[in-house]
Amino acid sequence: MSNPYVAPSHISPTKTFGQAKHPNEIKAPAVALMVVSIIGLSLGTLGLIADVFFLTRLGDVSLQLIVRSIWGVILVISSTFILIGAIKMKNMTNYGVAKAAAIVAIIPFVGPCCLLGIPFGIWAVVVLSKPHVRDAFR
Repeated sequence: MSNPYVAPSHISPTKTFGQAKHPNEIKAPAVALMVVSIIGLSLGTLGLIADVFFLTRLGDVSLQLIVRSIWGVILVISSTFILIGAIKMKNMTNYGVAKAAAIVAIIPFVGPCCLLGIPFGIWAVVVLSKPHVRDAFR
């Protein structure tokens, strides 16, 4: 007669049921943040190239062009940080950077693709806040 209180042999004793599904939970928001950050990085880079073109061709330095250039630099930096954080989130290597990148994605007009970054960033923060996901990074 088998003992009903012993875990079945096909289940590893080191994994709990909550931890078994964490890679799938993390993968989807991480990939979504990677896609959004790549779009933001592309748009920010194209914007900066256009600004440099206007500065060199027209020689007209206006306040609007300066503000747009500064915003483009901030967008490229934040998109790069979010991309790095999303990669770390997907690989489950650095919890702090992954969570910080998800929070940056939520910030309007700083995160990539303004409106797309907000829901994906919230999704990533919610997933990263789960205790079994947080423990999986250790």
